[in-house]
Amino acid sequence: MRPRVLPSALRRALAAAALALVADPAQSGAWPREPGGGFVSARADLETTHSGPAASFGLYGEYGLTRRLTLVGQFSNSDQPFTVSRAAIGLTFALSPLDAVNRFAIGLGVSTPPDLVGVMTQTRLETSLHWGRGFESRFGGGWVTATARVLFARDEAKPITDFYGLVGLRPAEGWMTMLSASRFEDGEGVYYKVSPSVGYELRDELWIVPNLSQELTDDRSTSVGVSIWFSF
Repeated sequence: MRPRVLPSALRRALAAAALALVADPAQSGAWPREPGGGFVSARADLETTHSGPAASFGLYGEYGLTRRLTLVGQFSNSDQPFTVSRAAIGLTFALSPLDAVNRFAIGLGVSTPPDLVGVMTQTRLETSLHWGRGFESRFGGGWVTATARVLFARDEAKPITDFYGLVGLRPAEGWMTMLSASRFEDGEGVYYKVSPSVGYELRDELWIVPNLSQELTDDRSTSVGVSIWFSF
């Protein structure tokens, strides 16, 4: 049986979920923005590591250019206050019919990598493939999304790969629960992370999203954070 179309408020929320929970990727995911519609996310995190606590801050934004084309942009700081360590801009194009059950999109963008002093030094080319699908369950409407991203950089011997997946559920009006997992590989190694989070709608189109992230690599670092999402 064909799944029922999700409510518009949930569609807007799930379009933001895959991108707002991870600070690094600048990607709008499988659900495009409506023409003239936008989304802004601000996120702050406090991470515990072997060398002590480290704070970070990030901003993400997207704007619907057409029914299929979304402009995305993002920047984040390092643990040094007021220092931009990464910036990115790109476009995401929806491949599927806008009423499709399974949504597919591709992304193309450029970004700058962080370095030890937070100076933007080299440009990287980013390409991505996105999939998403809404579903209904006994616990409420939900969604699942996955992203495969490849970054090409002159300072890396081989492309950087980034795989990300998220399952979300809306058990009650004004509430969301989400669980994401990611795998990132560059010249330094392979990194795995899981992140559960909860979203609460403060008012129409304004959400607060606390989250917990756990690294599964050698350092086993843990971070706690909070995001504010706003759609317009």
